Amino acid sequence: MERVKKIVVFLFLSFSIFAENSSDNRVNSTTEKIKEIEKQIQELELKKKNLETLKNTFVKNKNVARPKVGLVLSGGGAKGAAHIGVLKTLEKYQIPVDYIVGTSAGSIIAAMYSVGYTPDEIEKVVTDLKFYDLFKNSSSRDLEGIVQKTQSNKYPLNISLTKDFNLSLPMGVLNGEHIYLELKKIFARAEGVKDFKDFPIPFRAMTTNLQTGESVEINSGDLALSTLKSMAIPTFLDPIRDGDNYYVDGGVVDNFPVLQAINMGADIVIGVDIAAEPLVITDNSNIIQILDKLSTYTGDRNTEVQTHYPDILITPDVKKHSTLDFDNLKKLVEEGEVASEQVNYALSELTDKERYAEINRKKESMRNKKFDIKNVEINGNELLTVKEVEKLKPKGEELNIKELNLWAEKIFAKNYVDRVFYTVDGDTINFTVREKLETKLKAGVFYISNYGAGLEAVADVPVFNKFNLSQKNYTLKAEFSKYPKISLTDITQYTVWDHKLLVSAGLSYGLNPIFLYKGGDNISTYENNTIETTVSIGTTIFNEIIAGYTLSYKNMDTEYSSGEKLEDLSYFKKDGSYFTNTFSFYYDTMNQSEYATKGSQALFQAFTQTNAKKGGSYNGYSAFGTKYIELNKNWSLNGGVIGGQMQSAENAPLSELFTLGGLRSDPMRRNYSFTGLPISSVYTDNFFIAKAGIQYTITPSLYLTLNYNMGTYNYNSGFSSQKGIWDMEKHGYGAGIGWDTFLGPMDFMISNDVLNDGMLFQVHIGYVF
Repeated sequence: MERVKKIVVFLFLSFSIFAENSSDNRVNSTTEKIKEIEKQIQELELKKKNLETLKNTFVKNKNVARPKVGLVLSGGGAKGAAHIGVLKTLEKYQIPVDYIVGTSAGSIIAAMYSVGYTPDEIEKVVTDLKFYDLFKNSSSRDLEGIVQKTQSNKYPLNISLTKDFNLSLPMGVLNGEHIYLELKKIFARAEGVKDFKDFPIPFRAMTTNLQTGESVEINSGDLALSTLKSMAIPTFLDPIRDGDNYYVDGGVVDNFPVLQAINMGADIVIGVDIAAEPLVITDNSNIIQILDKLSTYTGDRNTEVQTHYPDILITPDVKKHSTLDFDNLKKLVEEGEVASEQVNYALSELTDKERYAEINRKKESMRNKKFDIKNVEINGNELLTVKEVEKLKPKGEELNIKELNLWAEKIFAKNYVDRVFYTVDGDTINFTVREKLETKLKAGVFYISNYGAGLEAVADVPVFNKFNLSQKNYTLKAEFSKYPKISLTDITQYTVWDHKLLVSAGLSYGLNPIFLYKGGDNISTYENNTIETTVSIGTTIFNEIIAGYTLSYKNMDTEYSSGEKLEDLSYFKKDGSYFTNTFSFYYDTMNQSEYATKGSQALFQAFTQTNAKKGGSYNGYSAFGTKYIELNKNWSLNGGVIGGQMQSAENAPLSELFTLGGLRSDPMRRNYSFTGLPISSVYTDNFFIAKAGIQYTITPSLYLTLNYNMGTYNYNSGFSSQKGIWDMEKHGYGAGIGWDTFLGPMDFMISNDVLNDGMLFQVHIGYVF
């Protein structure tokens, strides 16, 4: 993945500029200096000895009757598909491979071949992979509890604050959990085999020790984890910790490990080199290219040297392809076949039908494994208990690898677990977890048509108590925009049998705009200052519903901001202090928080609000329900209804009515989207909306949406006469693009303008609260 490497290396080195570099002050004596020089001489003599041994090996191997064949596959991201084409050619000539070594992408293809996959099977697995689904950090939403589903916002800036109050940047853009679980599926047949020499073809993967900068061979352990170590691009994927050491992509130091195959015992080495040509610096080079050049000197130099060691060097014509070229995998496979056929005169000399058949018989013995798990062990845990893990175990006596992965995913879905690895040894499964217990500092930018741009910052402080099975979260949020807001919330979760009991308290201040429209144009804006305190209690039902009660006290004051002033301020004269009682039921089975393709979502609220001083009160309810139906992997439908009604609404301030318009809803604040209406353009005490939509998945994070809704509502803008709920119907329809990015969701929509009989273009990027 050269392009990804360039970006992440740039970020990594940029951060390093600010790192503090300290060393001990000292005076070196002549004896100490001579000792250090002698040490370097010894290292050079050892290197010379190793090279002499290597030379003698090449001479000796010329006289071997039945030479053992070693295959070396280099790293190169998506270009690794070319290795499959080479394997097809080796199979065609029935060439037995006695040893196989790989780095990065090459380690995955090599490992698959070593445990029994045929080239055709490897090609099917690779071409069927949904690569973009693997490049995510969050757990599957289907496995998350209802509480987590309400806290799923993504932010581009995510920093940890340790217990010692030190800031800690992420070690990688991705934690790699989904890549690891996919590798576990692929290497299911190797589960329980500890030593890689026991595979039908003995295998080695190359990785880099981040502490020492040394190339390290992996010859045993968890095969999925070993290949992840070999492909963990620095700063793109989290390094893999093993004891006190951290491991990253083997290509950093040794992308073409020919010597490793020779050390394993290969007499004849076939090497497949798919790495990109070393970067040439010119006057047109940029800073990222220069930093990339600096970081790849060692790997490039080793590759250049080792290209002279294979007996047969195959170089598919893929070096100019992108390492992210996952859309042209079949073409890359063909390039591997073409290149290997160009040396068929040499390959045909290595045909050995008897040895080839012997290796294939060993491969067949590794298929279709199942596991009878009796015992559970956990490493790296402070909070997670064996009892909790056992409760998550899928049902059944014997489990296949898909069920084991589901088990691991359920553990990963816990909000305090950041990474899960596992191995099976007989009837015992051992989970190794990394828990995230630090304070999280998060931030993201946003932009909303009419509302404007801003920054949202969040500090989330978790406090766990495993003795009484409770979890407390202190969350501080701040919005820096034209309409600033700040809130502090304390939520405590108690586990009672299989249910969550939630107790919450909060304090907030916010400045919220009230947009008033005339003839479809926003001609007046008022600002509502609100200070609010809340106390809530709730419980989960079947892990899909939250039922709760909230008591709040708020003080509101509305002031003129811009545009025309209202002569009649009756809409705002009801400002003051209010007590609110709210009962709510929330249901959520959506597979994604944004741009869902299947599942359902529903909310029902009943509320009463009383003026603390004047005694006037009003009450009401609101409800919505949406169903998402997946037609195939690209198309989905959605439809739903929304409605709300207030009694004695003449006692309600304008800011407390239902608001309609914009691209996204916030039902807890009585705000509902409506295609064809600008954000918060309609204030009503009685409304009904029916919605329908079609969504097309362009890529796993990019969506085309077509929306239609019909609505009817009471309406009084402050500049026109009131209309009753069934006196009119409004029809909105529009098309847009939804993009689920690391900045958060981005929506761009063109629709009709319900208020102005024209076209309306709206943008909504990121989150606000």
